[in-house]
Amino acid sequence: MLKSLIKLKVVLSVLSLTAVAVAAPPKYPLIEEVQGKVFLTGKDGKKISLTTKTPLQEKALFETSDDASVRIALDGVRRFTVLPGSSVLLPTISWEGGEAPILMLRSGSLRWQQKADEKPNYNTALRTDLYEFLPPAGDFVFNMNPPKAYGEVKVLQGSIEFSALNGETSAQAKTGEQVGFQGLIEGGEIAYDVLLKGKKIPRGNLTPVTKISDKELAGFNGAEAKRKQQEAQRVKKQQQAVQAQKKSGAICANPSARFNECVWTCVGNPKSEKKQCLLSSRGVSCQRQRCNANGEWAESTLLNAQNASINCKAQPVVATCDY
Repeated sequence: MLKSLIKLKVVLSVLSLTAVAVAAPPKYPLIEEVQGKVFLTGKDGKKISLTTKTPLQEKALFETSDDASVRIALDGVRRFTVLPGSSVLLPTISWEGGEAPILMLRSGSLRWQQKADEKPNYNTALRTDLYEFLPPAGDFVFNMNPPKAYGEVKVLQGSIEFSALNGETSAQAKTGEQVGFQGLIEGGEIAYDVLLKGKKIPRGNLTPVTKISDKELAGFNGAEAKRKQQEAQRVKKQQQAVQAQKKSGAICANPSARFNECVWTCVGNPKSEKKQCLLSSRGVSCQRQRCNANGEWAESTLLNAQNASINCKAQPVVATCDY
């Protein structure tokens, strides 16, 4: 009888752990760099200051001040940078894989960079009030000015066939060139011709394809060179940190830990770093992971409120696993 009770308890414990075990959150979309004051509004409608550690889930509206920018990687192939004084929306972010099929440039400027030698796992459509298409591989700066009903693209590398939304006329712009669409304002709004089934075409005309000024090109190229330099420095620091961890016996990084140690992380946006991770706070939960033999944080598990109140703090806690 005693053996049967012990077996039953073991089975119930395994089932309990299985019930709370969850897959690791998707890596992308990933905030790679934040400069200046950038705000994020998520699905809950709350506007917060953005950092590189802020998770992007379900929906994300990025708004930058006049001297700020934020760079987001959609995957290992594509990334976009919300430039100063801009508003960009990811209306849908998949919970399972982090896919973001739509990228909306509401106003301002956005830099799109995509590797030419790799193919992304899914498509992302770039939308504005004046144009919409799948951005090609290359390096482009897209602009949208709703009050003036004007949108354009600057081609820093590559080529693009540019046209207005649902328009039949297009123009090709190549490296070092720019082209736009000048719409019309009627009643304080962008004017459209509405066709069958609600299909809209903005009124206006394509602008001629022209050369980007040397000064402007130098500004964009200089910004990219600075980004690559900073990226190289970041990678170097990471490599140095890894070497230091190996010397101390740690095999996992961010945070540092030894084999079979666990980390408890408050996932979400706690209001104060001095407080514990409160599961009662909306969008906040406590996650436990184990450092495996490959030096990876694995076995992600969301804890119940009782365990979270004991182990989880606003900052990650590394200690001996409690199981």
